[in-house]
Amino acid sequence: MTILDREYEDDPEASGGAFDDEPRRGLPSPARRVLTDLLTSRFTVHNSRADDDWWATLIAYRTEIEERLADLYFDLHISDESRVAFKRRVDDEDAPKRLLRQEKPLSRDASFLLIFLRQECAYSDGNDGPVTVTRTELEEFLRAFRNEDDGNQVRFTNRVSTAIGQLVDLKLLQQDRDADYLFSISPALPALIGIEEITRLDALYRQGVDTAESGSSQRSELIEEPDRSSEGGSEGKGW
Repeated sequence: MTILDREYEDDPEASGGAFDDEPRRGLPSPARRVLTDLLTSRFTVHNSRADDDWWATLIAYRTEIEERLADLYFDLHISDESRVAFKRRVDDEDAPKRLLRQEKPLSRDASFLLIFLRQECAYSDGNDGPVTVTRTELEEFLRAFRNEDDGNQVRFTNRVSTAIGQLVDLKLLQQDRDADYLFSISPALPALIGIEEITRLDALYRQGVDTAESGSSQRSELIEEPDRSSEGGSEGKGW
């Protein structure tokens, strides 16, 4: 038994034409490539060249691309000034818990470094080129948490290296090839990290600093306490 109509079975050209002539639906190939890049990348950055076909396609098919991202519970964000485009998950209770691939969250130290980097971008003029920072500056910003490692310099240095490495992997920082202590901040960072996110991270940072300082004070008291007891005991026993 066959499900094909006899008319098409006897006429191969007719059966083939019935499917081939049906108009294809969806975005044209250039717009599909743009959509694919947005889905598979955390963000994309494009220069201001007039012949940038990728960016021109994004703008031309912005509405259609927004609709397809919305079908997958994502919002499209575009910064025309810095030419940065990225998707952001919609906070919807109906959205699946896992969309596309699972992205590893940033560590606390790496998240706090974003505060410093965002501030550096705010203080600079975008026309002066990429904003650069040194490893020493990044270490100093996280030094408030060094006491969490009991002041262990090696352990603290490893924490800083791990945090910097995460941001380099995300292409938010780029290490200078000729000077490994120097890093360039991605122009995408200001667009990715908005005021609300910085305010939230800054509150957590300040809370963490207070906790670290409190813990450091308590450890100092514990260290000093045996000395005071020992001195008092010596006087009492006449040693």
